[in-house]
Amino acid sequence: MKENTRQIGTLIGTAITAACCLGLPVVISALTAIGLGFLIHDAILVPLFIGFIGFNLWMLHHSMGQRQNCPTSDTMSPFKLAAAGGAVSILGLLLSVAGIGLGTLLIYIGLGMFFFGNYRAYKGSAQSC
Repeated sequence: MKENTRQIGTLIGTAITAACCLGLPVVISALTAIGLGFLIHDAILVPLFIGFIGFNLWMLHHSMGQRQNCPTSDTMSPFKLAAAGGAVSILGLLLSVAGIGLGTLLIYIGLGMFFFGNYRAYKGSAQSC
């Protein structure tokens, strides 16, 4: 249960960081209001975003590895989906920072894949082997 709490925490961190990178006014206003406006710079947000995704994927891989003796066909498929989504969203973020308009769409698609992979892993951990 403790690992699920950490995974949810990193998912929330990833979502907030992505929202800042995408320039969502609600998140930017909230961070500025609580005195964290210095975080709203690409030089800070890009490594933070990559760090949250990397940490979440590491924990997801670790939790998937513990279920390797389950008789399911492919226990690593949620990890593979989340890893592909993380890579697509990082690529989209880098393209967005470079000013390429397709980057924003790639961020949304990648984060959708990333969150769906984590959701599948979470649902799979709730079921017994």
